[in-house]
Amino acid sequence: MRLILTGNPNSGKTSLFNELTGLNHKVGNYPGVTVDKKEGMCKMSDGLSWQVLDIPGTYSLYPKSKDEQIAIDTLFDKDFARAGNVLVVVMDASNIKRSLFFCTQVLDLGLPTVAALTMQDIACKKGKAVMVQTLSKVLNIPIVPVNPRTKEGIEDLKKTILHTSKQKNQKRNLFFNPLPETSTSGPTENPYLALHLQYKQLMQDNKHIHPDLQKILTQEVKSRYAWIDEVLENKAEPLVQATPEEIIKDKTAKADKILLHPVWGRLILLVVLLVFFQSVFWLASYPMDWIDGFFAWLVPSLTEVLPQTWWTDLLLNGVLAGLGGVLVFIPQIAILFFLITVLEDTGYMARISFLMDRMFERAGLSGKSAMPFISGMACAIPAIMAARTIENKNQRMLTILVTPFMSCSARLPVYAILIALVIPEQYYLGFISLQGLVLMGMYFLGFFTALIVSKVVAWFLKTKEKGFFLQELPVYQHPRWKNALVNMVDKSKIFVLNAGKIIMVISIAIWFLSSYGPSSKRSEVETKYEQLAQVQNGSLNAEQETQFNSDLLETSYIGILGKFIEPAIAPMGYDWKIGIALLASFAAREVFVGTMATIYAQEETEDNASLRQTMLAAKREDGSPIYDLATGLSLMVFYAYAMQCMATVAIVKREGGGWKMALTQLLMMTGLAYLAATLVYQLLK
Repeated sequence: MRLILTGNPNSGKTSLFNELTGLNHKVGNYPGVTVDKKEGMCKMSDGLSWQVLDIPGTYSLYPKSKDEQIAIDTLFDKDFARAGNVLVVVMDASNIKRSLFFCTQVLDLGLPTVAALTMQDIACKKGKAVMVQTLSKVLNIPIVPVNPRTKEGIEDLKKTILHTSKQKNQKRNLFFNPLPETSTSGPTENPYLALHLQYKQLMQDNKHIHPDLQKILTQEVKSRYAWIDEVLENKAEPLVQATPEEIIKDKTAKADKILLHPVWGRLILLVVLLVFFQSVFWLASYPMDWIDGFFAWLVPSLTEVLPQTWWTDLLLNGVLAGLGGVLVFIPQIAILFFLITVLEDTGYMARISFLMDRMFERAGLSGKSAMPFISGMACAIPAIMAARTIENKNQRMLTILVTPFMSCSARLPVYAILIALVIPEQYYLGFISLQGLVLMGMYFLGFFTALIVSKVVAWFLKTKEKGFFLQELPVYQHPRWKNALVNMVDKSKIFVLNAGKIIMVISIAIWFLSSYGPSSKRSEVETKYEQLAQVQNGSLNAEQETQFNSDLLETSYIGILGKFIEPAIAPMGYDWKIGIALLASFAAREVFVGTMATIYAQEETEDNASLRQTMLAAKREDGSPIYDLATGLSLMVFYAYAMQCMATVAIVKREGGGWKMALTQLLMMTGLAYLAATLVYQLLK
């Protein structure tokens, strides 16, 4: 047995899914969060488990975007029409008119249906409460008021679903019948279903809608809303009842007069972003120091107790060095996810889309592109999938093309280590961190570059098709701190597991390539320093020991490869070690830090030195520091622009329609990164 949750975007559908299944899927206040079907299991009141599908939200049965098409295809799945399965339509009490339109469309499909009425508390605050019994009577289906936040009505909904699943198919009059004279005694004779199958076939064949069919579709909209207006205006049996005056205060409307103001709204947004990025640095500083100190203690401690074998070297200088270099940045990544979730829960994230709509329109995009952009701050993969909500094909392709410019969480460890290396710890007005400002600047760099590239590409496309941004702004709510914490832990866990696997493999490969090399060259280095040691009573001093390890590293396989590519990266200010890290991080950006940690661990510098201290001490052949301001900023710009995530390339290939777009994007971003990084270094050196 299974049930499908369907409804308008922002109706509380995914929150209900989370409560029914116990899963903690992300709940957003804007279209594009559920861009694919989510599955879970729900234990019903009779003890049996049902499969639950949460499909993307849609406003009607006529899809205009990819995520809406997923929803409609699921509703028209023949397997679902089998006896026992139930459809749950989630209706938003605070937008009952819009919910009624979609619900009557779904009911005309003839499927066993239950309605879950959400947002009744918000409707009451707006001064309008929906009469549940009246709504059940006019729709002729069971209606269950629910509140997923407080778990109110969840058990009643389960019982109603079970009861509905056991009922035999009942004949139901159509709310809209395109062929009134046709019998509707069975599913195969349903003229409304036949109308949709005809429409779906035309969309699949990319054919224009016949004028007669378009006339019927227009008639349907008018007919449904005429019926809805009649129901809402029925004073003898009112569907919506006014609530007491004292709870009609609409705080959201008052707040939006300021927060959505053309001038003040954008200034407030800038302040919010400033606090956002300052918090990422400030709040994370203490746990980062603890983790850094732990690894600085762990590696020397293990060195003292473990035998000196190849596997000890692999463990300490390969695995632990690579993982430790990345795990230290988990607090910053966790705080980033936490703050994003808080902004979504409060309803402010939807306002960001509204404020950015005009800017996106000038770049050939629309306000709907803002959500993939914002999601890209966490990860480009779900961000690109969120572009399915964009109806305009050119705008959708443009959004997919430029979204990877947004700085994702994988770039954060790279930014953090480089900012700590080359940007001093200065504060303005006592609390505004210069390092936090630079971090915000890197995110702005990616954002505005994405808009500029989009504008240039849109100019070449010269499309005449216009997209329109229509979005409901949810009411402001208190953030659900538990949900924010759970989301923070889950996303951080995913990052650690996904990044950890890649880092583990690459760290082992880097360790092997840096520990072994052509025997002839390594023998020359070893002989040279053995002779030097004999001259000095059988030992090398600390400086000579460091130089010996450095020369030995250069004769390894990885040293030979690094020296081979060094001429190509020299204009950017990079030495061969940075070049190896660049190559390794094309698998995933966060690998850069782990690779640097593994490479520098082979030089066996001071035992208690952190990666930051080791990199600060790195010198060029002329004695100047490698990681100066010019090199540090050049590296940050390179990572801001380069497409260094093979998983993102794969998802662009799937969503963009083939390898042509994916490879074009890879070459464009890598080329831009090389040119921009070279320019920055040459100007600042």
